[in-house]
Amino acid sequence: MVLLARDYVEDVLSISVNRGSLILYLLKTAEGIDWYCDEAKSGKTADRPEFQRMIANVQNNPDFDMIIVHKLDRLSRNIEDSIKYKRLIEDYGLQVFSLNEGFSDTPNGNFMFNLMSVMNQYYIDNLATEVMKGLRENAYQCKWTGGIPPLGYDVDKDKKLIINEKEAEAVRMIFEMTADGEGYGAIINKLNLLGYKTKKGKSFGKNSLYDLLHNERYKGTYIFNKRSKANHQNKRNNHRFKNDDEIIRIENGCPAIVSESLWNRANAVKKATRCSYTNAKHPYLLTGLLYCAECGAKMHGNCRQDRYGIRSTGYRCSSRTNKHTCNCKEIRCSKLDNFVIEKFKQYFFNDDNIKSITEKVNQKLNDNSILSNECKEVKNNLRTLKAQRENLVEAIAQTGINKTLTEKLKEYEDNIVRAETYIKHFEAQKSEYTVTEKDIRKLIDELKEYMSNPKSIVTTKFILSQYIERVDVSNETILVTLKVTMPPTAGGNSFCPIILHKDSIRRKKVINSSSTDNIFLLQ
Repeated sequence: MVLLARDYVEDVLSISVNRGSLILYLLKTAEGIDWYCDEAKSGKTADRPEFQRMIANVQNNPDFDMIIVHKLDRLSRNIEDSIKYKRLIEDYGLQVFSLNEGFSDTPNGNFMFNLMSVMNQYYIDNLATEVMKGLRENAYQCKWTGGIPPLGYDVDKDKKLIINEKEAEAVRMIFEMTADGEGYGAIINKLNLLGYKTKKGKSFGKNSLYDLLHNERYKGTYIFNKRSKANHQNKRNNHRFKNDDEIIRIENGCPAIVSESLWNRANAVKKATRCSYTNAKHPYLLTGLLYCAECGAKMHGNCRQDRYGIRSTGYRCSSRTNKHTCNCKEIRCSKLDNFVIEKFKQYFFNDDNIKSITEKVNQKLNDNSILSNECKEVKNNLRTLKAQRENLVEAIAQTGINKTLTEKLKEYEDNIVRAETYIKHFEAQKSEYTVTEKDIRKLIDELKEYMSNPKSIVTTKFILSQYIERVDVSNETILVTLKVTMPPTAGGNSFCPIILHKDSIRRKKVINSSSTDNIFLLQ
């Protein structure tokens, strides 16, 4: 190894200062220097292009003598990376020299190296914490915290989101088409045909639509700190989210581009139809709603061809297909689809059922506001807390005040206030509003209007998912569970009452019934 004079090393340092944001550099010989400059790259991770190029050259070029860094944190601010790469470099016979710290290759020098690595890690972790404090303060004021704003928004001088009307046109189109049951392909084609671009000026793709549809800002909810932290390699999974107690959500914290009802409807459609293939040759109408009553697994669509070349579609138990552990027989799609739709129409399109549905919905509203088991438990706990408080007050009166009893009394008082607040909020949910037969009839008329002229398989699947809880199929029976769900905003009540109606039949009757091949026309 060529030994370098200290004054020569200092000359190299003066060169590095003049070169700007130098992360590290490598000496080859006293006459030649190979430079490795990672400009504007954080030392938090070793996944830096020039750093990795240098490590590769260390492993492949035996002529190198020494690696010089201005400070140890230029090598890495991560403890594991610092130790790992220092050992790797030394394994190839090279020395790591920090110009500022000047560690020696001794036990004391290694101790100081490890200590400085810990301090460098602490520095960057603490810096991240302090930066997050500032970002959270800005978030509570509904200010944009940095980065490219979402499509449809710009940032004004006060760091607040404002609507970009040209981009907002594309956003509204995406939500409206999604709510109407259009698939990603149709939406992307229309956006690109009309010349719309993403915020980065690129053509739309499926990933950009997925993130856009799930962005709560478009309905006026300011949101911050939703996505999970980066891993130790500084890589982030944008589809993993933090717990709700870590997320900042502020209603009406930014201007809404779409209404809350449209946002909810679009996301409900995507959720209800996420397992369906909208371009499939065989539209399986009930996938997502079917369960095997023999083993509890879900059922999926299956297309097969017999020895004569005749194709048929059916619903099959997933466990029977994947694990071969269930003996539930496959059932033809046309038979089951027609049976379920017929039960659907018999219940919802029968005027005689409207009165019964109305009574059951109102009973649910009443049960929720008065007979909740959770609220009962809180009330019982409140009585216990008040009794304990009275006993403690009596003990204080007899023995005198001390710190322990005072703290215990405060704890009881705080718990009593929390319990009373909960009960008050819960009982406020009891609305004087009651559902009328007119409300139910309006809901069913809208349903009947759609079902008489279905728009698309995707939208139809979504509609069915709103009124069918599940269908359980066994070798002996078929059980259909229908549901009625009133909107949660009805009468200002945040509770969403759901009533269920079950109807079963022997499977043989369904198999032996006459059916059409095209169930999609539901008239």
